[in-house]
Amino acid sequence: MHDPLGGGGRPSAQRAGIDEAHKKGLRTIAHIFTLEDAKGILRAGIDNFAHSVRDKDIDDEYMKLVKAKPNFIVDPNLPDRGVRVDRSWLRESMTAAEFQKVQAESKDDPKAQQFFGIQARNLAKLSAAGVKIALGSDGPIPWAAHEEMADIVASGMTSAQVIVASTRNAADLIKNTDAGTVAARKSADFLVLDANPLDDITNTRKINAVYLRGAQVDRAALKARWTGATSSK
Repeated sequence: MHDPLGGGGRPSAQRAGIDEAHKKGLRTIAHIFTLEDAKGILRAGIDNFAHSVRDKDIDDEYMKLVKAKPNFIVDPNLPDRGVRVDRSWLRESMTAAEFQKVQAESKDDPKAQQFFGIQARNLAKLSAAGVKIALGSDGPIPWAAHEEMADIVASGMTSAQVIVASTRNAADLIKNTDAGTVAARKSADFLVLDANPLDDITNTRKINAVYLRGAQVDRAALKARWTGATSSK
């Protein structure tokens, strides 16, 4: 099943829908999967994609279509890397049973590695060409962003580029002018870390404090509430 403006639709219908949205001052974003669908919807005038090409390596024609859109931002939403990772950094934020389950879900998977490899190469090519990259997700896993940041670095981007993708570019993608950078008159939402993420992107997991709209979040109270609720189930 395809999204109304995504792949699989008729080009004329896609173009008509996009044109109508643009007349009303609306951006159009399509959920895509294949390279050919992506090319078709780009030609139809789409403004952005949800995620990126996942079936094969992108080619020069695709790059030309993307680079013709200076405001285009790619949210890769990379899949599982297919490599077992140590999730011990999550241990203190959940019950023992939950942690055991979460750690067991991480395992080596050659098929997943191949799927990840396609998207990692595509991401590296887009980034190297100067296309804006934004971190984002369509899933409910609270720690997924931290793992994806590490996966993006593994795909070839620098830690500094990943931080920009996770903050400024992500805000730009959703047109949120109140967040994304630390600046006057913006919402004071930020993390205080115990180590420099420019040295190692996984240092984003070493959180000292969280501030939301200028006020420090009581993380201990949230943890007690969460672990208490899950333990009673």
